[in-house]
Amino acid sequence: MKTRLLTILIALSALLFVGCDDDDELLNPPPAAPQGVHSVTGDGAVYLYWNGPYEADLREYVILRSFEEFDNYVEIARVDALVNPDLDLIIYEYIDDDIANGQTYFYAVMTVDRSGQTSDLSAETVEDTPRPEGVVTLVTSDIRPDSSGFHFELRQVVDSSLADVFLTGFDDRFFLSARLASTDIQDLGFTIDFDSVDVSPVDGWSNYFDVEVIEGHTYAIWTDDNHFAKMRANTVGTTRVIFQWAYQTDEGNTQLKPRADQ
Repeated sequence: MKTRLLTILIALSALLFVGCDDDDELLNPPPAAPQGVHSVTGDGAVYLYWNGPYEADLREYVILRSFEEFDNYVEIARVDALVNPDLDLIIYEYIDDDIANGQTYFYAVMTVDRSGQTSDLSAETVEDTPRPEGVVTLVTSDIRPDSSGFHFELRQVVDSSLADVFLTGFDDRFFLSARLASTDIQDLGFTIDFDSVDVSPVDGWSNYFDVEVIEGHTYAIWTDDNHFAKMRANTVGTTRVIFQWAYQTDEGNTQLKPRADQ
């Protein structure tokens, strides 16, 4: 009889503890996962951004990285949550600069509250492949052919006969020309800044070997060896143009900036 009573008491105690855990979770639920997680590609760096949940008792965010989309995420950093008594929208940033150009990385972010409870991982698929970028000044080929071309793999100014693309001038207009017929080029139109173009298109290329250069326009290039690049005409002078450029070293990868919408 005592044994049976003891068994019943243990069972009741277990139910009480379960009930307490349920009450604790109702009174202090785990935090929500970060929202809007996205990245901006840099040169040897990836810039991560996310929206903090509308909660006041958050302690920090855990940033995780993997070489695979669904598995093997490991913690690489933590970012303190800002005090947010009014539950305002707060956008956080983390810069991952311990990475290599041409390598693809996947990211997730997790919320931790002051009780040490953790959220689920962020739902967005954040994939990024950092790539080199820079600024180059090209002079029209009729004036300085040796300073008119740009070679993306070498990342330097070259003669027009050796370039992936080169600058030409005709009747007070500039043109960005592809040296090889197997190199495609496309005018993507006016962009607010260099990073407005995130991914290179894979169709819509010009039927000609060149496009007119207009200040503020960004141009996509698909090289003959299957690499993607972009150039933005930042400043157009009388005989030269200052371009900002980015080149994806990972063959066949169209990513040139963020993957926020993918």
